Amino acid sequence: MDVRQDTTNSYLKSLAVLTALIFIALSITAPSFLGLSNLNSMGFQFPEFGLLALAVLPTMISGGIDLSVVAVANLAAIVAAVIMRAGPEYAWLAIPAALTVGVCCGALNGFLIAYLRLPPILATLGTMQLFAGIGIVITRGPAITGLPDWYTSFGNQSLGGVVPLPLVIFALVALGLYFLLTRTPVGLRLRLFGANPVAAGFAGIRERGLLIRIYAIAGFIAALAGLVVLARVNSANADYGSSYLLLVILINILAGVSPAGGFGTVTGVVLAVICLQFISSGLNFLSFSAFSRDLFFGGFLVAAMSLRVAMGSLNLSSLFQRKVKPS
Repeated sequence: MDVRQDTTNSYLKSLAVLTALIFIALSITAPSFLGLSNLNSMGFQFPEFGLLALAVLPTMISGGIDLSVVAVANLAAIVAAVIMRAGPEYAWLAIPAALTVGVCCGALNGFLIAYLRLPPILATLGTMQLFAGIGIVITRGPAITGLPDWYTSFGNQSLGGVVPLPLVIFALVALGLYFLLTRTPVGLRLRLFGANPVAAGFAGIRERGLLIRIYAIAGFIAALAGLVVLARVNSANADYGSSYLLLVILINILAGVSPAGGFGTVTGVVLAVICLQFISSGLNFLSFSAFSRDLFFGGFLVAAMSLRVAMGSLNLSSLFQRKVKPS
């Protein structure tokens, strides 16, 4: 376990160096990269997929994965939009209802994995389609628009005219998740279970309850991401952010999170989010199309996984073989 932790720490140092080098290279080759408008634009963009990456983090530490986070975010946004359009007297219910939807969706994922003992990748693949289908049924296809001005203006504000509000939300969620994973008994139990489920059982950890809580937290963060997206784009759609799933998995793999469970840090995810945002901005400055960016990120994911396998810190078979021992 200590060897794997040392490998992960070395990997994170390399990631920090890579992020710094990309920043320096872009600052030199594209002077407008450091412009206030570009930095402000990045501050509004990356919290969306950054929050989704944070949602996936605890599930991967548990030895699982959540492929439904984008669908959960879209469904939560749709529920909030429907309530807001029902009338101003119901608007105050929109955000609590959306977050409740996220928690319930996450808890359902946890139930399927903990009680029915479905492999996490297959369970969340199925619920991804389920949640997306529910969203399509609610919207009947077209996006829901015409949200109240107070909500869209709130989501596009900057604190002090400098720091985008979505960036503040991302930072607060990152700090809260860091505290949960490193300073609470839940975080300790999660890492122990992820690293060795058998030892966790002997230690008296109730795997089923732990997994349901972890996936519910993932659903909550995903719903929060959906609310951030809803405020920025002023619409709710069942298939928004279809490319985000690849991106959030790439972020966690790049961050040094082990799908085998037990290892992963919020710091690594934040670094990976910033690194990929820099790369995305660089591709924009080089006039690459959106299609070529997806191609680049897909190749980057394969390269990152290959490097992790070569370093001995990634076990891809765990994605399919992970099972929960009955409590």
